[in-house]
Formats: sequence, C-alpha cells, structure tokens
Amino acid sequence: MSHPSPKLVMMRFDPRGGWVKPSDEEFHVQGADLPGRAPPTVVEVPAKFSAVSLTELGDSIVDVFNSLKIEDPRLQVWGQVNSAIRRMSDKLTEQQLLEERLVSVKAEIEGLRSLASEMVGSAYQNEVDVHATSKVRVQVAEALNKKITKVLKG
Repeated sequence: MSHPSPKLVMMRFDPRGGWVKPSDEEFHVQGADLPGRAPPTVVEVPAKFSAVSLTELGDSIVDVFNSLKIEDPRLQVWGQVNSAIRRMSDKLTEQQLLEERLVSVKAEIEGLRSLASEMVGSAYQNEVDVHATSKVRVQVAEALNKKITKVLKG
C-alpha cells in the first residue's frame, strides 16, 4: 500500500526568525474577492522594520519567486518591489542619520546659546567697568580743573 505524500507548503521568510511555515491567518486584500480567484493568504507584517531587515526581506522575496523558475515577464514586478524596498531602506537609513545629526546640531545650538549668554554677561561687565573708570576720570579731571583754574587765576 502506498502512503499519500504530505501536502507541500510554501515556506515564508521572516527577517526576525528565518524560514518559517505560513500562519493560518488571512487578511483581506482589495481585489481578492474577484470571481474565479481564491483569496490570497497574507502574512502579517510588523509595523516597523529596520533598514537591514527591509533589505533582507526584499532580497528574500526576489529569491523565492526566482526559485520558482516560472518564465513569465509579468513576474519581473518582484524585482521592482525589491527595488522599492531597497530605496525605502536607504531612506530609513538616511532618516536615522538625519535624526542623529539633528540631535548633534541641537546640542551644538545649546552650547552656542550658553557661550553667547556668557559673552553677553562679560560684555556687560566690561561696560560697567569702563563706565566706572570714566566716572573716576571725570571726577579727577573736575578736581584738577578746579585746582588748576584757581592757580592760574590767582
């Protein structure tokens, strides 16, 4: 008696855990309810991927569909999907670098504010010292003026 072969199951690639069997969860996809089509099974995708995970995901999608060896030009769209995922990964990396740069610039701005505040305080103190010195000079000049004027007149 022959044994029936087990049902073949397409594995999926999970960037966090490698190749895994698909879950039984189904999600509604627009257009899936068209006549003559079986509803597709969609794998739940986490809300936030790292740039590296996205790149790996795009590469694994292309690898899966390339391994099927179906010669249909319409399947080239998966290469475009991979390209879009790579661009998104690049932009996420760029965003992370910009956020880090923004933190650095904010720290520099705070340092410059502190420095400017110190310099304004120092400049004010210099003005106060110059004013006090000028006041003393005026008093000395006034005293000399009175004494010299008395001597010269008389």
